[in-house]
Amino acid sequence: MLKTPHLWVFYMGAILITPTIAFGSPKNDFSQYSIISKRNVFRPLWVVPSSGRSDERSRKEELEALRKAELERQDAQKTAEEQNTLNNKKREFEQNYTLNGIVFENGRRQAVVQDKKGLTYFLYENDTLDDAKIISISDSKSEIVADYQGKFTVTLHMQ
Repeated sequence: MLKTPHLWVFYMGAILITPTIAFGSPKNDFSQYSIISKRNVFRPLWVVPSSGRSDERSRKEELEALRKAELERQDAQKTAEEQNTLNNKKREFEQNYTLNGIVFENGRRQAVVQDKKGLTYFLYENDTLDDAKIISISDSKSEIVADYQGKFTVTLHMQ
């Protein structure tokens, strides 16, 4: 150890100052982070970063246009989900029921339909099957056409 306190202080000061001289003093320059504040990835979608304009009316128009676009996007998504639900219901109906035959009774055509569980239904035109109304029974084509609540039609062919 050093015997003189002055040399000890000089020695410790040299150790502490050396990194500052070698690497430069730390700066409080945060300009390199300005891109983070510009991008602001956590802002809501309808908030648009200002483009340097002070025109309040055009800013309101931009916000209104963005809100309108967001509502249109939500409506389109809702419509697509509804269409997907209807397609699934149609596929389910086609998979759950099979047309086994068409018979004539009292001069009227009657469809013999069987479901997956093995239950057999004898249906005339205008009867309903799983919320679907039988709108036509065609013996020449060996098929029945059912309308599901006016949303889609399902055609069952004889197996």
